[in-house]
Amino acid sequence: MGDASETIRPIWRTPLATALAGWMLLVIGLAVGSGRLVEVVPGETLVILALSTVVLPVPVLLAWSFWVMLREPMTGWVAPTLLLAFCGGMVPAGGPLLDLGAQLNFLAHRPTYEAVIAEAAQADALTGSEGVVSGERNGVRYAYRADRPGEIDFTWTQNKVFTEGVRYDNTPCRPSRERMCADQGRALEGFYSHYRRGF
Repeated sequence: MGDASETIRPIWRTPLATALAGWMLLVIGLAVGSGRLVEVVPGETLVILALSTVVLPVPVLLAWSFWVMLREPMTGWVAPTLLLAFCGGMVPAGGPLLDLGAQLNFLAHRPTYEAVIAEAAQADALTGSEGVVSGERNGVRYAYRADRPGEIDFTWTQNKVFTEGVRYDNTPCRPSRERMCADQGRALEGFYSHYRRGF
């Protein structure tokens, strides 16, 4: 008779462990890279990507985990426990990870934002014109009113699913008949704020 220790394979040496670890890293990577992803992937495609890589693998991995648990009762319980703990932990951690992704994307584009802001202020001082000014520089889309160069919207994405971006506003909001004050989103640095709105 062989020793029982020779027949029990630790869960971390199975293909399931590799799949679980890879999927967890993928989920965290997608959350942290979300700021950049919304710029390069269309909104509808992004939703499909999120469903196919984050949501749909959960029941598959859970079923696989329970099957391994039935085959390896001594160590198999680790896989479903770890999977469920990770899913539960992502509920409170998802928001901060998405915010981290937005912060990283903001920092990556910050020099371009500053250049657009300086150009807008200079153009207003020279011309004093009105109307909407919009364009793109180094992959950054921007729009502002020529008579309000201190309020610039840097849109990352705007589609049927959601809109996200960064807003620069160096003027304190003063409500009037023509203007309403509203929260522009989560404050970043200086006069910048990040917004994410669903439709």
